[in-house]
Amino acid sequence: MPNQIIRTVSAVLLVLGLAAATARAQPEIDDEYGLPSLGDASSSLFSTDQEYELGRVWLMAFRSRVELRDDPLLQSYLEDLIYRLAQHSELKDRRLDLVIVKNKVINAFAVPGGVIGVHDGIFLYAENENQLAGILGHELAHISQRHFVRSVERQRAATLPTMAALLAGIVIAATSGGDAGIAAITAGQAAALQSQLRFSRENEQEADRIGMQTLARADMDPNAMPEMFSIMNAKLRYLSRKPPEFLLTHPLTESRISDSAARARVYPRKVYPQNLEYQLMRKRTEVAFAENRDNLLGNYRSKADSGGEANRYGIAVAQLAIGDFQNAWNSLKPLLDSDPNRISYVYTGADILLQQRKIKEAVDLLERNLRLAPNNYALNRKLAEVWQAAASPHKAEEVLARLGELRPADPNVWYHLAEVRGLSGNILGLHQARAEYFILVGNFDAAEKQLSYAYPLAHNNPIQQTRIKQRARQIQDIRDKIKKF
Repeated sequence: MPNQIIRTVSAVLLVLGLAAATARAQPEIDDEYGLPSLGDASSSLFSTDQEYELGRVWLMAFRSRVELRDDPLLQSYLEDLIYRLAQHSELKDRRLDLVIVKNKVINAFAVPGGVIGVHDGIFLYAENENQLAGILGHELAHISQRHFVRSVERQRAATLPTMAALLAGIVIAATSGGDAGIAAITAGQAAALQSQLRFSRENEQEADRIGMQTLARADMDPNAMPEMFSIMNAKLRYLSRKPPEFLLTHPLTESRISDSAARARVYPRKVYPQNLEYQLMRKRTEVAFAENRDNLLGNYRSKADSGGEANRYGIAVAQLAIGDFQNAWNSLKPLLDSDPNRISYVYTGADILLQQRKIKEAVDLLERNLRLAPNNYALNRKLAEVWQAAASPHKAEEVLARLGELRPADPNVWYHLAEVRGLSGNILGLHQARAEYFILVGNFDAAEKQLSYAYPLAHNNPIQQTRIKQRARQIQDIRDKIKKF
């Protein structure tokens, strides 16, 4: 399996025309659990716009090969947190994209050009929002300091096979965990990485320092960063085979943990309020990963009196997951009554009502809250789902088409829009939406094929045909830009 993935990623790199970039660049291995991060740094090799394009190329390939988490609530929460941190960071180009990997392994990573990746398993270990923010602030620092470009300058002699194997490790790590990712890297690449270990540690120290500054400016707890490092280090102790330190750009040595703790002590100690929304997302993740949701539900119930709102929300989400819809509603209703505008409660309430086939009640609940937040991603996604289930694909199409305008780089929106357009009989729109989806996951041949299907269907609309031809040319332009890397 690893060899197959290596061949696949190697082929992707060749097709995408990244040979020129890989002949110059050797990425660092990121995160103690094996996922390489293509960091960031100041240099004349790449402009900011070139880095942005490189990041989007990487994201296209990555999306098509890794199982991602499509949870609009989790997506919205993480995007809000990342943008909140970015406002207080040293990041000048704030064109950011988030990708959530469905994986229990603790991990987050940064890719040049503003791509942030998060394994949703990190919610199983970070005890509060400040700890998660410490990791995200660290990754934003990699981007703001352009560590990737610094690495490129130092590794001009890197070869395509080395880069292909390392990117294969990215995919394997995101699908199987760190050990398999490390196994994809040969001894030759390990030796090359060992030679740049000192530089990697310098990057990490800088990212720790700047990430901690970001936390302080955002009025979040700088001490949360060493706390999260300690949690990660404890996790490493239980691994069957601890990854060799020279393969890591986030080496969690005791000295690094103590250094970050000492640095955090410079900041004034104070009480930081806990964010309930983080705890709600944590419950959603626990339920999503639970192998036995009945047991998890029993655990939540045992803490019913002391667990607070998040625990009661977890009960409702677990009951929803096992199909106990009426009890799920009974558990959620008091939370919804006490906090009727909290998006997580509204979204989950609408989900429960949908499963009960109470379509009107679900629509009323969502639309009432959308009047307060008309562009809310999660609520609009759920409203489209409700309309689709109600055999009203035209209404679902209206909702998703507007989301497509607001979030043109979101493949999930285009995927679902194509589905509802097919149900509504809008075959021209179906092919156009599929083309956008395939572009975003790096399948340009499939995108061009969809546009070729769409073109003759627009024979009565010359303006539409012109737009289709223009989009086809843009795909070729993307190909040409990629080849320049």
